Amino acid sequence: MSETISPARAKTKRERTRDGLVAAAELLFAARGPDAVSIDEITAAAEVAKGTFYTHFTDKDDIERALARLVRLELEDQVARVNDGIDDAGLRMANGLACYLSFAARQPTRARTLLRLQSTGADPQGPMNAGVRSDVARGVDSGRFEVVSVSAAVLIAIGACLAGIAYLVRAPGTRAQRTAGEIIATVLRAFGLKTAESRKLAEAAVAAAFAKTGGNGK
Repeated sequence: MSETISPARAKTKRERTRDGLVAAAELLFAARGPDAVSIDEITAAAEVAKGTFYTHFTDKDDIERALARLVRLELEDQVARVNDGIDDAGLRMANGLACYLSFAARQPTRARTLLRLQSTGADPQGPMNAGVRSDVARGVDSGRFEVVSVSAAVLIAIGACLAGIAYLVRAPGTRAQRTAGEIIATVLRAFGLKTAESRKLAEAAVAAAFAKTGGNGK
């Protein structure tokens, strides 16, 4: 019987070891928070020698940044799926922000980890922000958005999202959904949409996103 070759490249042993360390760190961070977890505990959970950790990461902050990047990539993939086939920039922006803000209610520990990217993830030209930049540019080109500059608008969206996540990880479920809708509507209003339409788009987006949390933000 001939072997079937997968089109996806198989990960190397080094890549699998790195993934195992990140996965172990995530489980421990989720249980107790990053500050209460040591590198020794991460390597023990990943079943590797402590020295192996330092061939992949410089310190605990480094592995936390790697986890935050992984979370960001997962969220960007979710946003892409939600917005598949949608052309309207206002709706795309509302959906994207709703994915991120509802994430704070669904997975507060991972959301806190994501906030560690704040200092490095706010570059409007950065590759991780290509999606939001594209949506802002789409809105400007179509006449849906009226902004002073695309880069400034991207920073407004990122800033509102990060500040919203920082608040929503501590907010009760019903208040989280309401606040998320208000944040999104405010961003859309800042981009030039009318208040009534901004509220309508925001409410629809958060209703869909928060429905995935079971309606209570948990």
